[in-house]
This record gives sequence, structure tokens and C-alpha cells, in this order.
Amino acid sequence: MSMDSPARAAGAISLALKSPFTEETGLSPPGSGRALSPQIGGASQQESQGQMSRTGLSARCAGLALLVWLALPPAQAAEPAPQFGRYLPLYPGLYLDASYALDPADSSYDRNGDRQGSAAPQAGGHTAFPERRLRASLTWHLPLFEGRDLPFFSSRTHLLRVSLNQASVRTDGRLAEFAADASDDASTDADDLRNNGSGVGDLGFEFGSFLLGSPSSGWRSGERPPYALLATVGVRLPFGRYDRDAPVNAGSNTAAAQLQLGGHWQPWSGGLVDAGFTWRHYFDNEEPAFGALDPARQGSDRLIDLSLAQRLVSGWYASVYGLDRQGGHNRYLNPRYSPNPPSPGGIPGSVDTFPTPGNYQDEGSALRETGLGLHWFASQRVLIGLQYSHPLSGKSGQFLLPYTNRAPAGCTPGGLGCNVSAGDTVLVDGLGAARVFASDRWTLSLRYQFGQGDPYACAGCKR
Repeated sequence: MSMDSPARAAGAISLALKSPFTEETGLSPPGSGRALSPQIGGASQQESQGQMSRTGLSARCAGLALLVWLALPPAQAAEPAPQFGRYLPLYPGLYLDASYALDPADSSYDRNGDRQGSAAPQAGGHTAFPERRLRASLTWHLPLFEGRDLPFFSSRTHLLRVSLNQASVRTDGRLAEFAADASDDASTDADDLRNNGSGVGDLGFEFGSFLLGSPSSGWRSGERPPYALLATVGVRLPFGRYDRDAPVNAGSNTAAAQLQLGGHWQPWSGGLVDAGFTWRHYFDNEEPAFGALDPARQGSDRLIDLSLAQRLVSGWYASVYGLDRQGGHNRYLNPRYSPNPPSPGGIPGSVDTFPTPGNYQDEGSALRETGLGLHWFASQRVLIGLQYSHPLSGKSGQFLLPYTNRAPAGCTPGGLGCNVSAGDTVLVDGLGAARVFASDRWTLSLRYQFGQGDPYACAGCKR
């Protein structure tokens, strides 16, 4: 599959204008004034451009409708499995990326990095947080201010992306029993707990520019080097469903900002290498969930990803990836209860115990995982993939929580006749972003491009 073939360069799902992804189709090359569909005999350039414009508009409307639909079906999200070619310049146009991930989330790592057979081992027994998460993003690859000669912006292509997701999450096992047990609410302050907060997830926006490998002067002809460097800045807005009385939620209730730098390289025919670094900062969570066992401030993440993909046969690619995420210390503010409180001692009913108010922090979280993928170009516009992800090591957030005893039970500390004393200290699991699961994960992905053509009506014509 030659990389200098203009027919291959016309592929709509090609992840670049001159991409090794596409196959011989006999379609007209981009910029020729024809729509990217089988040639219409006798059609003039202007008629073809008009049809391309109408088809593109219909396709974009259909894409927006599909995106809305994707937000309606059915998760605590792991890092999405990296797609191959993710830092490769795409031909200017609109792209839909969708993925559906299944994670049993029935095991986790403790603070020492040891694998535990429960998602929340300190609760006792077995707990699982099974999730199904559907992600969707719309990405526009485009030149900006080509005719304005603006420094930086006019000389390269850029991207804009909006992302959303829908999650079905639930709590099974010991922690679900704790949430459903009303008999201990008075002694633990665990009032009216719920199982989950399934629903729409948070909303994300990104803007990026190709620092290398995608000059605006060459995107129409497909003249570009076999490497690229992409820088993006993004934000996540906490618009997702969030129940402060549930241990798992679709949304995070926490805004985040991130910077990413990613590189792409095609070292040989049919081979693609992508590597990136991401720094992510989180803002305060004003209502930490499940008795404030969710962090009030999640530690910043540093993430490195690396993938290699190779063409097997016509239309089929295999990929392997590795991912390493290091999270900073998570902070917790005034936890109100835990599922494993210590015994207060004394005569039953005369003494009770409650978490000592204060600020606490864990030792951070970490995840290192690898995965395999198989990808099929069903057509020039459609790429379907199946990926398997396997954690290699990790670390969850856990912290020591001291308790205070009070007698008589239920009295107000500082009040007349209320005696308090130091109680025992227990190790508790941080929930939400502090949990790092040790379970394998499957992801089914789809990429679709809504038409392809020059965004300027007179591109390629003579004035």
C-alpha cells in the first residue's frame, strides 16, 4: 500500500490526507472540486461542489442527531483505551468517535499496590462497581485564518473537540448492603444512602494545534512528513449526574483542566507509532460523595501513553498499547462515616463513635496497564475496533481515619454532660477518583467521518 497514491490519500476515514490506512477506491482526490463519492457522470465542478455541500450539511445534521442519541443510553470511568493514530493529522472535516466499555470493577489495588479481590476491600466482604460507559466525541479538523497570515494560526491545521458520555453504574456486595441498611444510620450518620448515580457524564472541550507535520499550505495536496506533533488544551465541566449519597456516579462534580502533547510517527509502511504526555489538574469538589469518602480535591494526574499499530492485511490493523498514570495525593475533608467503623467499647448503647473532623490525605493513586486491539476499516468512512485492556499494577487511595468516642451515645460534643475521648483509628478506602481497579476491560469503538471536502466553496477553482 503505497503512501504516495492520491487515491489512497482520498480516504475519508484515513487519519490523514496521505494516510497508509486507506485502500484503492478510485475516488476523486480531495481538492479536485468533486464530492468524495462515486463520480457523477457529466456533473460540472460547481454542481459537484453544491452536492458536496448539501451532502455535508445532511451528514453533519445526522452526526449531531447521532451524538444526542449516544448521550441517552448507558459508569466510574477508567482511562479510555488509547486509539492508534490518535495524534495523526486528519483531513479537515467532521469526525465522530464512539466507544462502549464494559468493566466488572470487582477487584482493586490497595495503597501498597497489592491486588485485592474487592473494589472496596476495607468495607469487608466483597464489593464490585460494575459499569458500562458509552463515550462519544465530535472532532473538527480544520485550518484557521489561511488567508490572514496570522502568526502560528495561519500556517498549520487545528482541531476542536466536544466530548460527552453516558454511564450505567451500580454497587454490588458489602458496600451495597451498608448503603441499604437503615439500622445503623443513627450511629454512623449514614442517612438515606443510595446505590448509584447513573446517568449522563461530564462534558469536555478541547482545542489543539499541530506544531509539526500538518502545514496549512499542504493539506489539500496531502504533502506532509511522516511525523506530527500535536498540542491540545482541554477542560472538563461537571455537568454529569452526581448523587452525593451514592458511592459511584456517572459525573464527577469536579471541574478539570488538562494539557497534552502527542507525537505521531510512521517509521515504515503500514506502521504507526503514537506517544503522548498529559497533565491534568482538578478543582475542588464542594460536595464529596458518600460521607466525604470521595476526595474533596483530587491530586493532579501525569499520564504517559504509547501505542504501536501495524497493518496485517488489506483493511485490518493490530495494535498494542501501554499506559502509565501517576496521581498526586487526594485530600479528604471531614468524613462523616465509613463502612468499617471501630467498636466504641463500653456498655452497648451508652457509648458511640464518630469520625474525628479534619483534613486527611492519601498517598495518591497510580495505574499501569497494557492492551491489545484489532481494527477494521469497514469502508473509507468507517473504522471499527475491539480492544482488550489489562492492568499490570496500580495503587488506590486509602487513608487512616481516627474516631472519637462520646458518652452518652448521640450527645453533642461540647455540650453539658457529653464526654468525648479518642477512639480507635481505621484504614478506609477513598472512593470515586481514588479507586484504581484491577479488572480487565473490553472496549468496542467506532470512528465515522461525515463527508470530506474543502471547507471553502472556491477551493481549487480559478479566479
